Amino acid sequence: MTQPSKNFSSRKNPIAKTTKYISKNGKSLLLRRIQKSSANGYYRTGTFLNEVVWNGTSFIYSTQTKKQKTDFRKGLFLFSMVRADAKKFIANNVIKLPKKYPTVHYNKEYVDNGEKMTATDLNHAYWRIAYNLGIISSNTYGRGLPEEFKHIRLSALSTIGAGKKYQKIIKGVITDKVVEVGRNEELAQIYKLIRYTCYKYMMHVKKLLKKDFIAYKTDCCFYVSTKENKRIVREYLKSLGLEMKQLN
Repeated sequence: MTQPSKNFSSRKNPIAKTTKYISKNGKSLLLRRIQKSSANGYYRTGTFLNEVVWNGTSFIYSTQTKKQKTDFRKGLFLFSMVRADAKKFIANNVIKLPKKYPTVHYNKEYVDNGEKMTATDLNHAYWRIAYNLGIISSNTYGRGLPEEFKHIRLSALSTIGAGKKYQKIIKGVITDKVVEVGRNEELAQIYKLIRYTCYKYMMHVKKLLKKDFIAYKTDCCFYVSTKENKRIVREYLKSLGLEMKQLN
């Protein structure tokens, strides 16, 4: 896709005045109507919901299973709680982002000599880091811990300040032209702070393990399996207030 052609900074959606919920079949019928009438509009796909905007109305339909819908409805409260906490954090803190390290990093100098490999995986890494940094409160942290909210808590963090990107529908055809609605740059920095902090921790694990480090992928680090290496990694991550599990 091309880069967004316009950025609407308002929290309110300037391209839709009303909202209607429709079925997947209803979505297909709606898109055919828009195509036949050569009308203009907007189209967006999301993790939980897809959306078509036409004539000032936002038509929303779910992409989830019945169980996912139930879990999503039960966990909706997390979005407002995280956003409220994030606003308080911004009001009382100056955000300084750590150095940006990659999401995935390999030790190009590692030579596989057949040693046994192990991995240390952080539990709910972004959620825990957000709590440790003071971005979310202890109440929000605890409310989001149940396993059924795993994807929702990550979505609540990743959408802090994020806008909605829509593909333009021009004369009935969905195009690659994109507009962005409702982005808040200041709040968006918070999710970067959480991610960059996680990668900084992983990079420090690399430095501690030296030649025995193999790779890290987001919040999981892979290395040569020895008691000493496991102790080094465990003690370092515990000193940061993180929780983890060992994978073999």
